[in-house]
Amino acid sequence: MNVNKVGYIAALVGGAVWSAKVALIWGNGGQNTSDGLVAVAYFLGLAALLVAFLAAGYSVVTTAPIWLRAVVSIAVPLLGWVLFTIMDDAVKGVYSSEGWLRDELAILITASMALVVGVVGVVGVIRSRDSEPRAPHVGGHRAVH
Repeated sequence: MNVNKVGYIAALVGGAVWSAKVALIWGNGGQNTSDGLVAVAYFLGLAALLVAFLAAGYSVVTTAPIWLRAVVSIAVPLLGWVLFTIMDDAVKGVYSSEGWLRDELAILITASMALVVGVVGVVGVIRSRDSEPRAPHVGGHRAVH
């Protein structure tokens, strides 16, 4: 399994788990936003998205020396966290209402983007595998007829 495929699957899983987290909060009326199954979903989604970002960083520099692959693989998740924090602050600045949804909007947006990237990536991997040229059947000269 190649790094891109792992990254796409991790993005798909992370997005799905974070979407489930928001659905759990919605289902309990916004009362439980950080305990039990909600907390488990947060950390599982975060771990899956970390794997997706590590894979994305690695895949950007696949032909580089190993030290550069390690640096970029670590830098991309850090950049993702910075962008998430900026988006969270921006959403909270625009969405003036108080409540659980305001706190979860950045997670919901991130989950949606991860789901889109994961689905598009997995479908692309499946299509590229289906469109790979097949080796011709090797047979004798009589097999051509």
